[in-house]
Amino acid sequence: MNTPLETLLPHRAPMLWLEALTECTPTTARATVCFTADHFAVASGGVIETALVECVAQTIAAAQGQRSKASSKSGVPSVGMLAAVANFKIHTPPPLGKALTIEINELKRFGPMILVSGVVSHQGQTIAAGELTVYA
Repeated sequence: MNTPLETLLPHRAPMLWLEALTECTPTTARATVCFTADHFAVASGGVIETALVECVAQTIAAAQGQRSKASSKSGVPSVGMLAAVANFKIHTPPPLGKALTIEINELKRFGPMILVSGVVSHQGQTIAAGELTVYA
């Protein structure tokens, strides 16, 4: 996918962290991110753990933007909100300077509320995983 993220997300630097939305279906999506030592979400030589939650949330938002664009809706990124985080576990610190993959899967939808599972991984190894509820 070559859609510029700025057309899918309301985020802007330094809070736009995703590098690319690489896959998007009606209920799943995949994106990439890479944290370097000078990244906004890096402190004391490591990625701030809550940044991994934000990466999953940004992947959800990018997917929603892509779906909206594909369905010929306004094309303007919608403003959503992270409503809840559940069972989110950090298994290992993410490596700096390496591409991470974020995969999301829609579990349930009730009106504008969406329950999504998310996994952050590096070369097939799970870095973090959990569930987010968003208002979109």
